[in-house]
Amino acid sequence: MVHETDNPRSGADADAHARLQYNGNSRSASWHYTVDDKEAVQSFEHIWRCWAAGSTTGNNQGIQVEVCVNSDGNYLKAIQNAAELIAKIMKDENIPISNVVQHNHFSGKNCPRNMREGNITWSQLITMVKNANGNVQQQKPITDNNKYRVLTGTYATKQAAESVLDVLKHRFGWLAYIEQDTKQWRVKTGTFTGMTAAQAGAEKIKAAKLAQIANIVAI
Repeated sequence: MVHETDNPRSGADADAHARLQYNGNSRSASWHYTVDDKEAVQSFEHIWRCWAAGSTTGNNQGIQVEVCVNSDGNYLKAIQNAAELIAKIMKDENIPISNVVQHNHFSGKNCPRNMREGNITWSQLITMVKNANGNVQQQKPITDNNKYRVLTGTYATKQAAESVLDVLKHRFGWLAYIEQDTKQWRVKTGTFTGMTAAQAGAEKIKAAKLAQIANIVAI
């Protein structure tokens, strides 16, 4: 079942939405995959029933795929990535193309809204799925189970640290905290499993220009 996040905020990418679920989603909704213009992130195995369809049948039978619409992403590329993912799921689970449906199919909700408004039409997505090779790159399994946090450099005021904290929590969907360092302040994240994930988190903080320094510490 195909959805859109309907969240156009900058930074509201697949990683941010996956972390939102991992950290305890405040909404009574869940989904199996989130896809953006760079990656597809899986939050639940297919055997888990996710609450996204708006109907018991859709929840019980559906594999829920959310496509990101963040303003700093490439929507067309996100749709192309979703088509690759859907093709692979169909192959793995022996699902016919006739069973690939919109969220609207089960609940009548205007979702996926951008597709329904014709930005990329539903028929175009189905054609992409049919033409896809199903070779969606899968995330490498985590072999480093050690836990890490990312700490920013210090800020002169607590208000500056709070501004960074707000982005990490509400745009990235991360757990994050402020701690005092003598007369200055720094922000630290929740835990990452594996150095690769921690390094990606540190790079994301720097890429968003939230901090010039982002240190990784083992816990």
